[in-house]
Amino acid sequence: LLDGFPRTHVQAQAMLKAGILADVFLFIDVPDEVLVERVCGRRTDPVTGKIYHMTYNPPPQDPEVQGRLLHRSDDTEEALR
Repeated sequence: LLDGFPRTHVQAQAMLKAGILADVFLFIDVPDEVLVERVCGRRTDPVTGKIYHMTYNPPPQDPEVQGRLLHRSDDTEEALR
């Protein structure tokens, strides 16, 4: 699964050179509000590498884990739109 890739002609050429040829494409039509909710709720634990969602896959109630969670700077509504 290549989500949002390739984005440029150079990337597409590199895929072809590597022998990667996409033969199936899926378009999933999702309302903007759903995308915003999913992206803005994401958090990452830098120690374990686990990705959580504050609503759909909440982190453990451990204060240590919750204290180290990171919210990526591009996980915002502004960046998404």
